[in-house]
Amino acid sequence: MKRLFRISRLLPLLTVLAVLNPVGCLLLVAVFFAPPWAPSLVNLLKGILREYSLLLLLPVLVSALLTAHVIHSGKWGWLRWGSVAAVLLLLYAALMPAASAWWMARTHGIPLSLREYFRPLVAQRPLPSQTVRFATVDGVELHADLFLPDVPSSAARPAVLYVHGGGWSGGERGYARAWAGFLTSLGYAVISLDYRLFPPAAGLKAPGDLQCGIAWVKAHAATYGIDPDRLVLFGESAGGHLSTLVGYATGDARLPASCDAPDTSVKAIISFYAPTDLASQAGHRAGSRRVLQGFTGVPLDGHRDLYALLSPLTHVGPKAPPTLLVHGGADTVVPLHASQVLATRLAQAGVPHQFFTLPYAEHAFDVWDGGFGRQLAQAVVGRFLQQYVPASARPHP
Repeated sequence: MKRLFRISRLLPLLTVLAVLNPVGCLLLVAVFFAPPWAPSLVNLLKGILREYSLLLLLPVLVSALLTAHVIHSGKWGWLRWGSVAAVLLLLYAALMPAASAWWMARTHGIPLSLREYFRPLVAQRPLPSQTVRFATVDGVELHADLFLPDVPSSAARPAVLYVHGGGWSGGERGYARAWAGFLTSLGYAVISLDYRLFPPAAGLKAPGDLQCGIAWVKAHAATYGIDPDRLVLFGESAGGHLSTLVGYATGDARLPASCDAPDTSVKAIISFYAPTDLASQAGHRAGSRRVLQGFTGVPLDGHRDLYALLSPLTHVGPKAPPTLLVHGGADTVVPLHASQVLATRLAQAGVPHQFFTLPYAEHAFDVWDGGFGRQLAQAVVGRFLQQYVPASARPHP
């Protein structure tokens, strides 16, 4: 009797939860399908939900139980249908990214780990072995973080020069820590480079600073056991733009280095979700034009030549380094089209390249440790490096 009394006392609470349940489900679904013009925080949450969508199975289970209660009560026909629809939408949101990642993994022969998937969003990451100042430009000190493999090598190692993102106005070289552990475990030295941000820096200063960084690495390669002829530029978002721009425009007098830099050539380039045509990017969303005006120092109207000069797409030629492009199909910051057109241009020029797309993924999908997107990206990067700049030995001619 007491047990029945306790259950009866819970019924009003269950009824309230059952009424609120479709609202909660629809809020999660709304974030999952948020449009490109949604606030940045919403898009950040959207990216996390898509990368860890299987965690939505928990609210799916709770929602299904509450829906069963509503159906069993025999009341509120509209609520029964609404609850069922909300649960189905949430179930789709939970399974679609995981199914997409599984399909991409199967297509490319990449194993996925559920154990890794349920790691913390940001796990423990390595600290740099050393931080050095590689240049002082216009009174601004530019530094580099060095991450060196623990295992000694008798031969000079290749190095990955990391270029952080942040819309050319933010970010820091510490972002490299997300990739440093993985890359050093493969035998690569990792060097994360500073560049001047806006405001006040604009236009040619950031690419000029990166050329200084490349030249410094080449000049000091022997000190750190690095092979100066096997350098890879790896950039994400704005860093990917700068990496492809500097890598493709080597020797172009219109893009001068910020210091004495006789040789800024690299062996390969890795670019994640980066703008490739600045004029096109300026028209993508409301804030893009303002950001690009800050980066270039001038508006698009009347300065299209400068925007073209600062676009990697302009500089693609047959001598461009092999390039890996990685982009999320649901990117709301830099559209997938940016990498698609660059891949087409590289193919037309006969440049070896790879283009990997994750259909469900948002911008910066790889920053979360353990997620399926991160696992796929690491596998693709590892294979690309092994093909074009292997850590174990020099590639065959």
